[in-house]
Amino acid sequence: MEITVYGPLRTAADGKVLTVATGSSTDGTDKNAANSNTISEGSESIDASSVSASSPETVSELITMIAETYPQTKSHLFDCEGTLRPSVRILVNGNKASPETQLDRSADIQLFPAMRGGSGHTVTRYD
Repeated sequence: MEITVYGPLRTAADGKVLTVATGSSTDGTDKNAANSNTISEGSESIDASSVSASSPETVSELITMIAETYPQTKSHLFDCEGTLRPSVRILVNGNKASPETQLDRSADIQLFPAMRGGSGHTVTRYD
């Protein structure tokens, strides 16, 4: 499963594309045992076994796995109460997804954190 991250997540996660090993398949066989429970970027792999005993089944589990593996991403993904920021956009296989969206082994995920910018001034319209 590949996750393409955008904006400040690229710096916080040390790369543009993260790969999550898919672990066990639905039939109980381990199709990717050598890399089970890892998130990797490039040639570096990070053990995420303390985060999840198996591959993430939902978008919410995946985002939690990323945040725990890359702590610098937490402030971009979650507010101070630990709730996913409403401005975070998630696409699974090109379609808008919610935290409850189920993931499969071949899912292609794009993760857009809150983007900041502009002048910081409030614009008032007078009609």
